[in-house]
Amino acid sequence: MNGIALENAQQTAQAIQQNPDLKMRDWAAEVTWKGGVKNEIKIRDFAPFITDEPQPLGGFDEAPNPVEYLIGAAASCFAITFEVLASQAGITLEDVKVNITADLNAAVFLGIEEGEGGILNPTIKISAKTSASQKEVEEIAKVAVGKSPVISSLKTTIKLDI
Repeated sequence: MNGIALENAQQTAQAIQQNPDLKMRDWAAEVTWKGGVKNEIKIRDFAPFITDEPQPLGGFDEAPNPVEYLIGAAASCFAITFEVLASQAGITLEDVKVNITADLNAAVFLGIEEGEGGILNPTIKISAKTSASQKEVEEIAKVAVGKSPVISSLKTTIKLDI
């Protein structure tokens, strides 16, 4: 439904129910420094992509910075979760748009002050043209925020190996 291979997700869910060891999946990325604050990121067999910083933060603004990729990933993961949940509920999707905004205290990043160094005040706005009512869209969106793996990951503690 809606171009989503729900059968694959259902087969995966059934396999996990039969063998709970399958629930954990490893994900990986390799980052290679390219000079300055530019880095190349390689994920699976996809073409590598670059991160950089805007000029005021020491970069040359040749690519989005990691925070932009992070909020983009959060919005995309939320959208995917919403789309899958809506499809599982039998809702036809005609159009889905998700926008995200967030603040970041550059003074913490630059070492000028102490405080929260991550994204602050993230706000996701969803606009969906569907066969569902406004109330159904709101209910699915609220569930999607709680089930989105990327959004949930923003709350986790990172283990650092050196």
